[in-house]
Amino acid sequence: MKITIKMSKDAYEVAKKVYLGQLTRKEGKIEINKATGMNEGSAQAFITIFLAMMNGEEYKRAFNNDTNKFLLESIRKDYGEDSFKNALDAVQKHILYYSTLGKGNLTGLQAIINQMR
Repeated sequence: MKITIKMSKDAYEVAKKVYLGQLTRKEGKIEINKATGMNEGSAQAFITIFLAMMNGEEYKRAFNNDTNKFLLESIRKDYGEDSFKNALDAVQKHILYYSTLGKGNLTGLQAIINQMR
């Protein structure tokens, strides 16, 4: 199933609740699934990626470029420049990780990062 921007917007609202400690990851995953139809594995990955971005940490799972750009823009708008910088760093770490897998490079995502820096 393709993750749409509408799904991502709804999932983002739930992921913020997980970040704030208002929901557990498991509760968030279930809520995203119910609200968007996103499968629970993808919902879990969405939460993991959002939390990694907020903390500037590498993550392993990937989403489409539209979702990544939406997350970066939303983090900047909702949490400010420091959190945005953490998110950019996390995405850069993800791009470097992905390049070691032998599946190619995330040139589209790198272009988004370069543009937003």
